[in-house]
Amino acid sequence: MKKSSGSQFAFAARPLVERIRQRKQPVQGRSRATTEAILEATLQVLLREGYARLNTTRVAERAGVSVGTLYQYFPDKRSLVMALKQRYFALMLGAVESASEASTGTSPAKMIGAILKALIAVKRDNLALSQALREPLAEPEARGVMEELLGQFTDTLTRRLAPSFPGRPDTRDRMALLVAMVEGAFAHAVAVAPHWLEAPWFLENLTGVATRYVSALGKQAGPAVASESAVGLP
Repeated sequence: MKKSSGSQFAFAARPLVERIRQRKQPVQGRSRATTEAILEATLQVLLREGYARLNTTRVAERAGVSVGTLYQYFPDKRSLVMALKQRYFALMLGAVESASEASTGTSPAKMIGAILKALIAVKRDNLALSQALREPLAEPEARGVMEELLGQFTDTLTRRLAPSFPGRPDTRDRMALLVAMVEGAFAHAVAVAPHWLEAPWFLENLTGVATRYVSALGKQAGPAVASESAVGLP
């Protein structure tokens, strides 16, 4: 087996709820090493040749294993991509949970700032994985997976921040809007401006927009239109 020159992505402690169709779960060290080599090869093929040209033969050749060995762990192209998605989403969800847990007891604005800082670090440190998954995640079949991920982000923010907004029955909807805005900024950065992830101003400006939004919610006494309009929110 070819030795990898270094993994392109970090590893998460928390698995995503989503289950992948993996035939053989790696238990021993050798099996885990084989799985990692296969996933690393999948990432490299995606980056070099694109999703359309990804297949099990190319991945096996890149990983230095036989196609038969690959099939012991992953039955098809889709299962390879789903395994990468699982890694990626677990990294992001873990970052959100860790940052929000560490920020317990602080203001909502500070918690949002900590979460964004953690997410930018994940995107920056796993840029190759972020870029490789752009095309697969745009597929219609991946829509439900993305909705699940964004829904979990929204649920985490709602659970953590709802106590700061008593009397707001629409807190989850407001958090969903915030998640959508942040995801849009990240998607643009990964797709066409990856240098943004390294720039201090990106974190500063994104945090500024998000914290002003959250602070405005906290100033509102309730869902009354008049009160909301007074702070510039519809």
